[in-house]
Amino acid sequence: MPQDNPRQQQQLVEPGSIRVPGLTVRENPRINRIQFVFDEQPSEEICRILKSNAFRWSRHEDAWQRQLSLTSRKIAVKALLEIKALAISAKRVQ
Repeated sequence: MPQDNPRQQQQLVEPGSIRVPGLTVRENPRINRIQFVFDEQPSEEICRILKSNAFRWSRHEDAWQRQLSLTSRKIAVKALLEIKALAISAKRVQ
């Protein structure tokens, strides 16, 4: 049964993950990485945001990722906020 409530959606993913529409940010301790996993291919602007925050594309993991650390967690939140701001401004233009 699909869940429309964002809080309920967030509860469906594993601990250490954040689920927002179109995107999951997760910690992968198996490979010591923090990852951005998109439902669809992200735009060039989103790729620029991730690159500027030291995330790199991994074709093996199908995710944008960087080494897991306290700093990378903070930077992941910063990048996520930048991506959300980009999405909000794109909606205003339409």
